[in-house]
Amino acid sequence: MKKAQIGEHTFEIDQQNEEYLLNGQSFKFDVAESGNGDLHFLVNNKSYQTKVISIDKEEKTVQVKVNNTPYTVSVKDNLDLLLAKLGMESVGQAGAKDVKAPMPGLIIDVLVSEGQEVKKGDHLLILEAMKMENVIKCPADGVVSGLHATKGDSVEKGKILLSL
Repeated sequence: MKKAQIGEHTFEIDQQNEEYLLNGQSFKFDVAESGNGDLHFLVNNKSYQTKVISIDKEEKTVQVKVNNTPYTVSVKDNLDLLLAKLGMESVGQAGAKDVKAPMPGLIIDVLVSEGQEVKKGDHLLILEAMKMENVIKCPADGVVSGLHATKGDSVEKGKILLSL
């Protein structure tokens, strides 16, 4: 299943065998490529001319024009939905100042030190939770301004592990 957010509207999209479901209801569509990457959709006997303007894979957003009206579509797949359910959706958000524990666990290793310059995606800590080692990555470029957890600490979900 995938969830698409367009403005304030959320849509659940699923595929079961050859059938597509939109918010739990079956819908049929045909699609044809118009030549220059534009797509023409026929959905429930309505025609939609679409053009992809841009794709941001990191933010999982797509800028599209449908019948010449621009839309920003945010898409979440099964992994995104599972991370949100586990309370880990904030992991990796740009601009964060505090890095928090996404779940309760045990700090296995701290891979950075106070004052160290870090880049987005760098490994900061290793948190053991549910018998799995989880690498906590840096959400944004910055400098480690404070360490609030050490190797061997038990932490609860939401505890601040370090500050940038």
